[in-house]
Amino acid sequence: MDDLQDSLRNGLYWCLAFSVILLPVGFASGLWVWVTLAYAAIIFVSVLVGVVLALDGRVLAVAVFLLWLLALGVGVSLVAFGVHAIVTFEPYCTPSETTDCRLLLNGRDVGEASVADQRRSMVVDSLLPIGGGAVIAIGALAFGITRLRDRASRRGYF
Repeated sequence: MDDLQDSLRNGLYWCLAFSVILLPVGFASGLWVWVTLAYAAIIFVSVLVGVVLALDGRVLAVAVFLLWLLALGVGVSLVAFGVHAIVTFEPYCTPSETTDCRLLLNGRDVGEASVADQRRSMVVDSLLPIGGGAVIAIGALAFGITRLRDRASRRGYF
C-alpha cells in the first residue's frame, strides 16, 4: 500500500512539473478536457510504474510488457499526430484583395504571409511530435528487441 501511495505522490509531483506545459496550452487553446485527460494520464502512468516496481515474478514480466506496449503506442501516436497535422493542413488566412495576412516571427511583424509560409510553419511545428514520437517508438522497439534476444538466448534459441 505504501508503494501505491508513493506512486500517487510521484504522479502529483509530475503533474506539477508538467503544469508548465499543460496550463499554457489550456489557456491558449481552451481545450481543458484534453488538459484534464493529460493530468489523468500522468497520474495513471505514475501509478502503473509504481505498481510495476512493487511486483516480481511473472506478474512483473506482464507489467513490463504492458508498459512497453504503452510506450510504443505513445510513440506511434505522436508520429501519427504530426503526420495528420501536415496532411490535413488548412490555412488560417488566405490572402486576397480584401484580406491582408501578416507573418509574425517572435511577436514581430515581418511581412505578408502567404499560404506557403503557413504550410512551412505547420511542417516545422509538426516535426517536434514526429521526431519525439519516432525517438520514443525506436527506443521502445530497441528495448523490446534486446529483451527478446536476451530471453531467447537464455532458452537456447539463438
